[in-house]
Amino acid sequence: MCGIVAIARLPGVDVPAGTVEAMTELVAHRGPDGSGTEHLALGGGEPWGVALGHRRLSIIDLSEAGRQPMVYRDRLWITYNGEVYNYVELRRELEQAGHAFHSHSDTEVILAAYDEWGPSCFERFRGMWGLVIVDVPRRRAILCRDRMGIKPLYFTRRQGMVAAASEIKQFRALPCGRLQADPTAVRRYLATGYEDSATTFFADVQTVPAGTYQVLELDTLELSPPQPYWFPERVEETVTRPEEAAERFRQTLHDSVRLHMRSDVPVGCALSGGLDSSAVAACITSLENGEGPKGALNTFSVVFPGDAIDERVFIDQVLARVPASPHFVVPDADTFIADLDEFLWKHDEPVGSLSQYAGYAVARLTREAGVPVTLNGQGGDEVLSGYWQCYFVHLQRMARRCHLLNVAGHLGGSLLPGGNPELVWQVPGMFKRYLDRRRAPSEARGPLAEMERLGEREWRVYEIRELMLPRLLKWDDRNFMAFSVEGRYPFLDHTVIEMCLSFAPGVLYDRGWTKEPLRRGMNGMLPDETLRRRSKIGFETPQDRWLVGPLAPLVDAVIAGDSPAWAYTDPHAARELAADVRRSRGQSLEQHQALLRIMLLDRWMRRFELN
Repeated sequence: MCGIVAIARLPGVDVPAGTVEAMTELVAHRGPDGSGTEHLALGGGEPWGVALGHRRLSIIDLSEAGRQPMVYRDRLWITYNGEVYNYVELRRELEQAGHAFHSHSDTEVILAAYDEWGPSCFERFRGMWGLVIVDVPRRRAILCRDRMGIKPLYFTRRQGMVAAASEIKQFRALPCGRLQADPTAVRRYLATGYEDSATTFFADVQTVPAGTYQVLELDTLELSPPQPYWFPERVEETVTRPEEAAERFRQTLHDSVRLHMRSDVPVGCALSGGLDSSAVAACITSLENGEGPKGALNTFSVVFPGDAIDERVFIDQVLARVPASPHFVVPDADTFIADLDEFLWKHDEPVGSLSQYAGYAVARLTREAGVPVTLNGQGGDEVLSGYWQCYFVHLQRMARRCHLLNVAGHLGGSLLPGGNPELVWQVPGMFKRYLDRRRAPSEARGPLAEMERLGEREWRVYEIRELMLPRLLKWDDRNFMAFSVEGRYPFLDHTVIEMCLSFAPGVLYDRGWTKEPLRRGMNGMLPDETLRRRSKIGFETPQDRWLVGPLAPLVDAVIAGDSPAWAYTDPHAARELAADVRRSRGQSLEQHQALLRIMLLDRWMRRFELN
């Protein structure tokens, strides 16, 4: 896991000396174990046409042989952030094809794979990455991102120049590098707390879409449209028996966890007490033949003693079954206030809620324990259709087919404790009424409208690739990398995703219980209380209480002053909203979060010096 930068320029375009070095140092937190830069001459009398930079977090092959930027056969250069977990198997295959290696790193395997197979090599990788490969003989650069977009890769254009980087703040070091907010993105954030995963909060800064690569022609700086190399929508539903689904899921997740444990440094596990992270912890501790942790598994958890969102009891239930050395952190409002500006700086963009700060606290705890790599359960809900949206799409489909008794049974299960079978008659029109009640602006209705438009199969793919996961992964990346920790995601291995998409919807649910292949597959490895738990919290904070208590002075400073946020929202409406929340009239989560977003937007704009 690292931080990268690449600059390509046309002849005659002036880029001040030290620019790539400055951009590289802006992400020193992503790679504290070393740095490197290279300036590559492309001919034409120019001293360089492409510059590469890299900050290294040493995870695999800790020697100098793994340093970057790396060259292969004097014709391919790379700067790369991420891990390719199946590099051992790929290396064997490439050695049989005649390739020789001078390191034990996955980076060199990527270069050899590109040399052997071209861009189709990305289809063979199991892992996460944001990378730039410079193909000197072909005078082109390849910008590529992993299938799920776990690792970031941004790019921007300037006059006669294209730059790519791991974090947006790096572009501040470019000539004329002053960043500007994107009004559309800011207004969408204020309305919904979300942003389009294909765009950013900054004008003229774009992201390479997940699961694609783009080709940059170095002679013209023409950038190709994104070229997809992964097509999950093509996976056929072939598994219709619950027992088969459970067994296949258990085996595939176990194999994914085994690969994700490959590391030359200690590996831990973020444990929320929920089903997904608990399953990952159980799989880790079941590994044999030296593939598991060296000693007890270090787990890292957020707790809030005495608070309704505290999950300590659920964490302890898992720890009673899974042998581990647990670590706990209790985030508090005073620490958040002290961290706020640095938190926003590390995130580059405003966050959706303070639950992201809980993840920030876990990442800091992990680094303080001396553990540079951690696995977690992010993605389990998406790949197994565990959210209520997909479940209700399934119920709607059943109702339209007049399977009303089946729907009634589902509504009596875990999603609706003490369920009401009469709700069966309401399912077909449920979504339209929900949309109408919200009276949301058009930019706020996107995901909800998609739920209405898409069929069950299409919704499952949309949920995995578009709905919530892209921003959750972005926030995770910033949290972990703020403290030089590599986060890994066994549920998001493409073999796990494709296997889950091969399950017919009927095997995902049972009488109101979601994620049945996981629940059944982990039977005997986790306590029944975890497998059949109804509630779901995750890494949360008591943000509503903080907002009207310790954070109130921060809110007051914004709404009473000349905030840059007033360029995007009405200050009078913001003051009325704050008054409603204080008088306890703002009972809804939406009102508290709307007020929080205004405060965060103000602090973000000030931190990044945005007008």
